[in-house]
Parts: sequence; structure tokens; C-alpha cells
Amino acid sequence: MKQAASDNAVTGLTRKFHAAFTLIELLVVIAIIALLMGILMPALQMVKKQAQGIVCRSNLKQYGVATRMYLDENHGTFPNAFTWLFKDGAWGCEWHNASKTLAENPELAGSLWPYLKDKEVHLCPLFNTIAKQTGCTICKGREFPIEPQYGYSMNGLLGTASMMVPQQYRDDIENARKETNVKNPANVFVFSEENTWTIEGLSGDVFNDNNLIPSPGTNDDCFATFHDAPGSNLDSGYANAVFVDCHTDRVSAYPAGNTFRMSWPGGQPFPEW
Repeated sequence: MKQAASDNAVTGLTRKFHAAFTLIELLVVIAIIALLMGILMPALQMVKKQAQGIVCRSNLKQYGVATRMYLDENHGTFPNAFTWLFKDGAWGCEWHNASKTLAENPELAGSLWPYLKDKEVHLCPLFNTIAKQTGCTICKGREFPIEPQYGYSMNGLLGTASMMVPQQYRDDIENARKETNVKNPANVFVFSEENTWTIEGLSGDVFNDNNLIPSPGTNDDCFATFHDAPGSNLDSGYANAVFVDCHTDRVSAYPAGNTFRMSWPGGQPFPEW
């Protein structure tokens, strides 16, 4: 009987041994998991970026609603593009100065802030990440770190940049302070996004003061290029924007001058200077 019991014990151990994974089987399982992760991760990253884009467009939609409310209460006149957010013009890269958030410092707020102050719509998640990674070429040397608080810029040609365009075109800009004088409201943006870095041959200025003022050529403000950018090339993607008619869409800084054409309120033919 002792022998039988011993034989049964050996048989049980053998079964347990055969029931466990071998080293080769474990390696195969690990390889399969790694392969699946390699296939799924890019798709998950894409889904994440698409979700961030949806949030950004939703934010801009709320900016469009706030602008509509402002227009209705101010005789159809747009807020000043320099003082809509910070009443001092947001000079000095205040968009990433956490010590000057308007929720905590309402005395610094500009004219549109009362229509936006109760909303968490001021920052695109993707821009928040990219701004921290890339920094800001014009903000180097500031005493405060880059902690994005606001990420959208107003079209600076909607009535407030007359001194930055040639004399013969200034009437178009002054007239555009009134919404009714914007020639093509479906093609003229109110708020959009900018890069924190320059792109050779396209832009010479970067996001620093919450207004976007392009020119017909290059070396001025232009739309951002980081949404839907292929791979790691952040210079070749798109931006999101809300237009005068309150619809949102993606916009491209390409070809050079395209930002100006979608900013100019005076209609065609587009001026050149």
C-alpha cells in the first residue's frame, strides 16, 4: 500500500508539472501580448488625440457662444482683440502665468471674461501637453514657468489692428468692429489656436498675447499646426477655430497666407502688402 501511495504521489506531481506553462510557452504568450500592444497603442493614441480635438472644438464652440452673447449686449460690436481676456493686453506671456489666473484675479480681466468666467473651456488638452514639452520661444527668460492657463487667440483684424495694416485698408478694419460689416461670416474666424514656436517660411511670431494678427505674407502670426500632425512633425497639422457665424471647424496655416485670408473681414479681393 505504501508503494501504491508513493506511485499516486508521483503521478500527481507529474500532472501538476504538465499542467504548468513551459518556458517556451511563456515566451510565446509574452511575444503575442507585445505584438498586440504594438498594434493597439498607435490606435489608442489616435483615439486619445481625436478625443482631445473634440474637447478643443467644444471649448471653441463655447467661446463662440460667449462672443454671441457679448455682441447681443454691445450693439453688435466685437470685443477688443487686445483686451478681451486681460485688460492690459496680456503682454508678457500671461497665458501661462499661473499666478495671474483670472478666476483668482478678476481685477485683471478683460471685456469678454464675464461671459466665460464660469466655464472650464480655456485650454485645449493637446495644447497643454505640447506647450509644456516645447516651451515658448518668445517667453524664455520669464520668471514664471510654462503652466498653460489659456490657449486661444482672438482674430486681431476684427476691428482693433488698424495701425498694423497699411492706411488704405484701415477703413475695412475699423468697419469690421461691427459684426454686420464682416463680409463673409462663415469664413472669418473669431478664435483659434497658435503655436509656441516659429516655422521657417510660414511664421515669425508665436503665441504670446491672446490675439492673432496675420499679414498676407509670412513672418507673422498664423494658425497652429499641432492637431492631427503626422508622427512627431508638429509643423504639418491643423488648428481648430470658431467663426463669426458660430460654427467650428479645423483650419490650416498652409499655404502661407491662408491664415490671413480667414482673418480678413473685408471680403475679396484680398489685399496684398
